[in-house]
Amino acid sequence: MKLNKHAWVVWGITLAGVIAMMALIPFVRSAAWWIAAGCTVLMFGLCAFTFSRAFRKEDTLESKVLGWPIFQVGYTALFAQIIVGAIIMGIAAFCPAWAAAIAEIIVFAVSGICLTAKNAAREVIAHSESSVTDNTAAWKAIRSRAVAIAAATNHPELRKLAEEIRYADPTPTSMDGQIAEMLETLSSYASAENISKALRLMEQRKTMAKGEK
Repeated sequence: MKLNKHAWVVWGITLAGVIAMMALIPFVRSAAWWIAAGCTVLMFGLCAFTFSRAFRKEDTLESKVLGWPIFQVGYTALFAQIIVGAIIMGIAAFCPAWAAAIAEIIVFAVSGICLTAKNAAREVIAHSESSVTDNTAAWKAIRSRAVAIAAATNHPELRKLAEEIRYADPTPTSMDGQIAEMLETLSSYASAENISKALRLMEQRKTMAKGEK
């Protein structure tokens, strides 16, 4: 939240300063000047949009890490626009409107391409992280269940089984359903035979997990 407030304060002060300089410096108010001035203000809006887009989820890893490249595009584009705009306004008396328009189109086109690429990259990374979380969630539930059963019974073989499950590869396999069912059986009837069967299932799953990689 503090980052948000400070960023908006800096943004507002910078915008006010740029508008004041455009108004006070005696540039020739030609068509080229108006194009440059309008695009500069518009780029401030784009910079604000990139900030909101980049940090739409506050205090998360995604916002702090994945959002920065998007915001970097925004403030870099704004910095470039201020320079290009100042040059165009400085030579507004000699610069034709079409030349100013082409220069501004290039600035916005490059900014748009970079912003699209960075945003697409973030969406791919976020989706990948979400998929990994979803894929391992089922095994984490099995792990928690095994720990709970071992703690409730305090059986040494069940503690061993819980350790096997704890350090097993969390990537899903076709045997996970059998292991989950066996844990439910062990929760009500922890016989030596059932425990041995569960341990054998874990050995088979370990081999299967290695083979599927």
